[in-house]
Amino acid sequence: MYTIYPPSLDLTLAQSDAKAARFLAIKHPGELASLLKADAAKLAKFVAKPYYQVFSIPKPGGARRIIHNPHSDLKTIQQTLNMYLQCAYYQLKPPCAYGFIPRPTDEPKPRNIFTNAMTHLGSEWVLNLDLKDYFHTVTSRHLTWVFRELFGFPEALANQLLALVSYRGVLPMGAPTSPVLSNLAALPLDADLQSFANLLDALYTRFVDDMTFSLEQQPTPEVIAALRQTVEKHQFTLNETKIRLTAKKDHPEVTGLLLKEPHPDVSEHFLKRLKKDIRLYQKLTERSMMERGIFHANVLDKLRRSIAGQVQFVKFIRGRVERELKVWEWAPG
Repeated sequence: MYTIYPPSLDLTLAQSDAKAARFLAIKHPGELASLLKADAAKLAKFVAKPYYQVFSIPKPGGARRIIHNPHSDLKTIQQTLNMYLQCAYYQLKPPCAYGFIPRPTDEPKPRNIFTNAMTHLGSEWVLNLDLKDYFHTVTSRHLTWVFRELFGFPEALANQLLALVSYRGVLPMGAPTSPVLSNLAALPLDADLQSFANLLDALYTRFVDDMTFSLEQQPTPEVIAALRQTVEKHQFTLNETKIRLTAKKDHPEVTGLLLKEPHPDVSEHFLKRLKKDIRLYQKLTERSMMERGIFHANVLDKLRRSIAGQVQFVKFIRGRVERELKVWEWAPG
């Protein structure tokens, strides 16, 4: 479940750049506490032992999604840190990246699920690839590269940041910092895949874990094998069940949108997944489930906002929503 409309940074481009510079200038753990306006002792406590409530929720198809909900104080720290990480990533983001990118208030060309799909409209062939267990395959090794090599932080500061944003060696699904860190960790992968796309005279975009290549000539099995090898080189894994090659005449789908003229349209698959999310929310908020207190209120609120955002997106694309979705027809707050 990802947000259809990326949230605003509530900063101008200039303010975002200034925050990125301030973040990248810190050198010591004490400076990080000051930057985050956090109590140094509390910060040290979470560095030594980060606390997460771990549980799972059902996914379509019967599998389960592991959620790591951070302690409220840790989440507050991560939310502040997330703003600085987002500002730093905004300066580095490659042309191919479209997901998890909040927009500055004066950004004229926001990146989102719609603009991602529009990039591929009109191409003769569309190849869809998916990264398997994306967050949980972003490991301490990826994050150490981000903090030590990409940002150039000294070891003590990098280790402190690593402890604040990871859990048992991977990105925790539920931490505010995980989305932007997944983008930062994917920078080398994006660079290699973009170079490969250039060789093929293809277009490449990535929306979170959904990677799309569009071409004028049908790609061969050797092309897909080479893409798989590139992904694995960066310690990620393709979801083999989601590899899909579609011709233009069959209306390819990109992140839930059908590539149809004059603009992409919501697919039946997208609507089916949205309705499954609604049924899941209704199940989790039944009285018997609420009394058991299994799911944190923040998790339910996140799901509710995701559903509302997707319904608003359907209305944006189609100009209307089905009757059964109208109860959700309000802007996510």
